[in-house]
Amino acid sequence: MSPYKELEPVYTAEKKPQIDNKGRVLYVRAPELPFDWSANFWQESTDEMNKQINRTNCQIVVLTPYQDDVTHKFLKSLKHNQLGKFPVGTTIEQEFPDRELKTLIDNEVCGAGSIYIVASILTERDFSRVRKVADHYKNTLKTQYVTLVSPYLGSTREDKNVNSKGEYEPSVTSVRAELGGLAPFIDRMIVIEPHSSATQACAAQFGIPLAPISPWKVMVEELFEKIKIDHKNSVVVRPDKGRNLAAIRIGEHLQIPSVSFDKVRLSGQAVTILELSDTEKALVKGKSCLIYDDEAATMSTIYDIAEVLSGYGADCLAVCLVHCKFTHGWEDKIKHPLFSIVLGTDSRQPIGNINIADTIELISLKQLLRELIQADINGTNFWSDPKFKDMILQSN
Repeated sequence: MSPYKELEPVYTAEKKPQIDNKGRVLYVRAPELPFDWSANFWQESTDEMNKQINRTNCQIVVLTPYQDDVTHKFLKSLKHNQLGKFPVGTTIEQEFPDRELKTLIDNEVCGAGSIYIVASILTERDFSRVRKVADHYKNTLKTQYVTLVSPYLGSTREDKNVNSKGEYEPSVTSVRAELGGLAPFIDRMIVIEPHSSATQACAAQFGIPLAPISPWKVMVEELFEKIKIDHKNSVVVRPDKGRNLAAIRIGEHLQIPSVSFDKVRLSGQAVTILELSDTEKALVKGKSCLIYDDEAATMSTIYDIAEVLSGYGADCLAVCLVHCKFTHGWEDKIKHPLFSIVLGTDSRQPIGNINIADTIELISLKQLLRELIQADINGTNFWSDPKFKDMILQSN
């Protein structure tokens, strides 16, 4: 086992898992790692790789892509302009009547020091596909290092095991279980906008350094091309007072003020949006607002915020959504009259048919994936690199 896989993770004090009087581990809040610890953890994995292999001796392997997400476009780009030493590989899958999958590797390479598996992970079956391909390269082809690059990492919402009163409930921690299943095969991970800090913290429990990357810079640049943003007449809106670092950094980057709602999840998808302070209400009146969120399921939270902002006299609301999930109910919510534009990414295949909505525009993360992988091949530490440091979803 590599030395960096034997490190015991360190947590921030306010989000450290607790032990109750029966000896059970309680995740009252999603556990979080300190910024500096994560930077050192990643650097140790980089140093270890540099001792063992030539990092350019690598192959990119794109798992059978979903038709409407970035992996499909990314695969096509690699066929014309490869990264690393070897041409891109992919998978060919055959499903039998009993739903068992047979997976073949198209264009596999024997002799690559490392591989990058690129996959949007929507379901438990996708985790299984990653494990099978990583196992094949490690144990059949003897590849030394496997890095998983995931534009979307699902099954990470269940990151706590207490109820709204702080009492233990026998709820499984999905994110920990899924990452634990990857641990024997995956050495490192790069994930676009994970759902919570628990994704990175649980990966660390199994010795996997995970870089949580927000594409907020890509989205803001695209937004500037589509609509005019008047810095003197704009406000960034944060959907909650939790870990919405990307929205804070957008405000700092654009040098515009921000306001924050307090989102309270009552049960399941039921959410209460608390009001703004009097100072914040005055700040949004007559202003163009910009909101950034990591996922859109029913669009209820964003819709409710738009309703409140309308009541406060906001002029319009530009919406940036990283992962456009779009489950039942989003179709009407996306038509709110305050929305000036709804910008999403192609990080995952939407459940709903986005073609029925004129207000939404998808941008591609293809180039960001290329830049991240190339930077990693070069040995970049994302926590200290000037280009990527502000895209790391951790407080520093």
